[in-house]
Amino acid sequence: NKLVNLMKAAINLIENLNIDNKDYVILACSFGPDSMVLLDLLKKNNLNIIVAHVNHKLRKESDKEEILLKKYCESNNLIFELKTIKKYPVGNLEMNARIIRYNFFADLIKKYNAKYLFTAHHGDDLMETILMRLTRGTTFKGYAGFNIIAKNGDYYIVRPLIFNTKEDIINYADLNKISYALDCTNEQDNYLRNRYRHYILPELKKENPKVHLKFLEFNQMINKYEEYFNNETIIIYNKIYQDNILDLLEFNFLDEIFKIRLLQKILSKIYDKNIININNNHVELIFKLINSNKKNSYVILPRKLKVYKNYNQLKFIFNNDKSISYNYIFNDNLELPYGYLYYNIKKCEEKSNFVIRLNSKEIKLPLYVRNRKNGDKIKVKNLNGSKKISSIFIDNKLSMQERSFQPIIVDNNKEILWIPGIKKSIFDKQKNETYDIILKYEKKESINEE
Repeated sequence: NKLVNLMKAAINLIENLNIDNKDYVILACSFGPDSMVLLDLLKKNNLNIIVAHVNHKLRKESDKEEILLKKYCESNNLIFELKTIKKYPVGNLEMNARIIRYNFFADLIKKYNAKYLFTAHHGDDLMETILMRLTRGTTFKGYAGFNIIAKNGDYYIVRPLIFNTKEDIINYADLNKISYALDCTNEQDNYLRNRYRHYILPELKKENPKVHLKFLEFNQMINKYEEYFNNETIIIYNKIYQDNILDLLEFNFLDEIFKIRLLQKILSKIYDKNIININNNHVELIFKLINSNKKNSYVILPRKLKVYKNYNQLKFIFNNDKSISYNYIFNDNLELPYGYLYYNIKKCEEKSNFVIRLNSKEIKLPLYVRNRKNGDKIKVKNLNGSKKISSIFIDNKLSMQERSFQPIIVDNNKEILWIPGIKKSIFDKQKNETYDIILKYEKKESINEE
């Protein structure tokens, strides 16, 4: 009765899912005591079980365990599905094995149109996971370990044994004469998880035999806080981030925790499945950009995501160099990929190539700003004749990307008047000459490029 009561929480969890016994459920089963006890509990709930077994081929006992589990399934009229891993990709063995396992489970979910994948993670597993993450470091949510029920795409991962220790499970299996095999690698100290299992957990259990339930409370508390933070972040996201632009005036009033979470959410939305390319260093780089005294600057993140700071705005845009082509009417201030064009400023003492003075009677309005075209030529000031734009770009050692973005100012007669920051045409006026239009170009400054 004591052991049955110990399993009561797991049994209640399974029952409360209200799974139709016509529906299939997938059980990740290794033939170890944990998964075999969970199989017993699922059977007692009269569920339609698919036993999913992965033979990792890493231990000599693996083939024997496969045979024993298959025979058990045949004897109990259970569907047995097998995945044998014959070769692993180069890299982290544990991570690659996990990816292969869960891809196999996902395939079975689709095959049987199932909604639930049951795994036999228990209370000791949760403690080990939390302790490992506390030691290594992770995200706030990561410190919770794993959840009792977790949504994974179109299905749920359910871990009913999280309320129980390994000792509870072994005792239940032995009392009910449930067949199982023990993995000898669990006794080896060359795995970090095993060292926690052998040396740390026993000491914690001496202090409190039900310490695993305290870890579960810790898990649930973090999940509640995480839900709150996430919901608040969504509200802030919808309020101050629109059309790939973040309002920095509003952003700067946020608490630090929400600043971090908001940037993480923005990057998560932008990168989607490629979010693995982003880490904390990239978030810190954006903070450096935001806190910089420079009004117009940018950083470049992985996959050519350019983050622009334009006074009180932060804009997120992917650079697709080959597809860039623009041609804008230039009768007001403009933001361009590498800088800002200011139209008809009132007063300017500057004489550099970043400023041009024009007489509207000598040109045809409106003005246009565009990028280069094949065959472009400009009548260069103080030079007899015209010069190809392509030659000017080469002389100024512009990269191919810079050539694609470089603005060119033309009038309505398609006469090239100015290559901002590089060359002026014969239409440029000295300060002592007659002019009624002053244009200025300001380049964006890069804090860092990866």
